[in-house]
Amino acid sequence: MNTEDETPKLPDLQQADLDEETLDRYFLDLQECAEVFAVIPKMGPGYVAPTAVELREGKSLLRSGQARGLQIRYGYQGAEWWDTLIVREGGVRMTRIEQNFS
Repeated sequence: MNTEDETPKLPDLQQADLDEETLDRYFLDLQECAEVFAVIPKMGPGYVAPTAVELREGKSLLRSGQARGLQIRYGYQGAEWWDTLIVREGGVRMTRIEQNFS
């Protein structure tokens, strides 16, 4: 029998559609304000690249269409965040989640 205290609380999920200008500002903010831990390219449906890349290379892969998306893991203001960027018609969909491993 589960009680409310036993049910784990899921982290909040945020989503936004980013146009080109907002995507450029997003990458600049990460570069200047965050500690980037990993940038993992998503090369196609169900296929994740075997290695992480630098932030600049990830941005280039996304912009050139060589990557379908990216997962960017970073620290900001004492918290760890995982942003997933997926290319969609007309822009990029970002899904953000705060990671709490405690």
